[in-house]
Amino acid sequence: MANNEKLRQLGLDKAAFLGLLVLGLIWAEFITFSRSDFKLSEPLAIKGTGIEVSIPSGDGWKRLSNNFKYEDNEFNLVCQMQIGNDSLILAQWRYFTLPLEKTPSERFKIKANSLSGSVKSEGSGKFGDFTFDYAKVVSEKTPAVLFCGTTVLPDGRTITLEVAQRGQGVDLAEKIFKSLLASVKYHPDNPVVNGAELLKKLKASLPAMLSRQGYQNYYRIKDAHGTIVGFTTDTIISPADSNADSAVFAAGLLFVSPAFSAFAEQSLFYSDISISRFDWTIKHGNLLTNRQQPTQISLDGSKVLTVQKQNTVEKVHSTDTMIPDIFLDLTVAEFLKSDFDTVMLEVILSDGKIAPVIFSRINSPETSVLPAESAAGVELFGSNTVYQKMYFDGEGKLLSADIQGSLSYRIERTTKTAILADFPQWLEKIQQIEQYQLKKNSRPK
Repeated sequence: MANNEKLRQLGLDKAAFLGLLVLGLIWAEFITFSRSDFKLSEPLAIKGTGIEVSIPSGDGWKRLSNNFKYEDNEFNLVCQMQIGNDSLILAQWRYFTLPLEKTPSERFKIKANSLSGSVKSEGSGKFGDFTFDYAKVVSEKTPAVLFCGTTVLPDGRTITLEVAQRGQGVDLAEKIFKSLLASVKYHPDNPVVNGAELLKKLKASLPAMLSRQGYQNYYRIKDAHGTIVGFTTDTIISPADSNADSAVFAAGLLFVSPAFSAFAEQSLFYSDISISRFDWTIKHGNLLTNRQQPTQISLDGSKVLTVQKQNTVEKVHSTDTMIPDIFLDLTVAEFLKSDFDTVMLEVILSDGKIAPVIFSRINSPETSVLPAESAAGVELFGSNTVYQKMYFDGEGKLLSADIQGSLSYRIERTTKTAILADFPQWLEKIQQIEQYQLKKNSRPK
């Protein structure tokens, strides 16, 4: 009897264990199903681009940033979902502001090499409004799969999507990938298209604008406390005939010395009248001594932009929305005379970097003639996004600007006499900026 009782108890224990195991499997299946039952978010706009995309939404999905973040010539947004201790799904949108040099197939192979894997399949197909080139990449060292998709937008920019799955579990990556590709929406009336049109108008009006008057400007630079910490002066001139063979010459000098450091920059710029070819030399450092670091930026007839400094040379293809920052004031003034509410451009900075910039109106009506004072907001993206409020007079000349970034400061229009009263040691350099003349035999080839 005792043995029979023990057998019955053992049978009940096994039954209870099996019951718990089944319940555990059912619960695990429920958790997996609930996490795989994703939905798409509301459309998310990439600021200034006319592009909207969606990301996975629902329990378990987390964004790694609140919105699209700009870095290294791209806007990106990443989100992920942790399925288990060793399982993860990650989705990343990338919007590139500069033309990509390599073909989609070349980029897929580079991505595969970075994962120590290979491209298992590759193709092209319609998803939503666009045709995407796509590939499936499988890692050979870890249980991971990556789906990549890329397309060139009507304005020439590129958007890509990457969906990766690591570890074991329900194979969601491909399902998410296809759903997200189909979510891309493009609005053709957007700030990038407006920016290209604005620069086209600016370049067409530049000969007449510069033949009527040259631009010689002097500005004080003040810190957040109103203390004068530097100055900047620049000039832009062109021959009076303003014909197709004319050239544009610009020069600038900047000195700023806040409490903790000092910085100086001198630039010489020479281009054809349409700014389709140019040579730009910039010297950084203490310009009163020989400690200088030169940067050479040039644009040739094949639209290749070359940046050379020290022992490095970088080349990128220019676009119809690029403008050297020495023309930033003129471009903003032209924007205020246009019928655009917002435009997006890329500004070629004096250090060789290329930064997206968005112009918007500040209580300024659309008009072909500027009022006595008008204002624009300028948002320049970079490692630290810089916000500017720029104020112009009725002739389109900058009166002042409030600038907020890693440092906050203000520039105010002033006179040469006032600058030399504060910084007499810079007399010779300022005179050099004033006295530069165009030489016909130095036109860009």
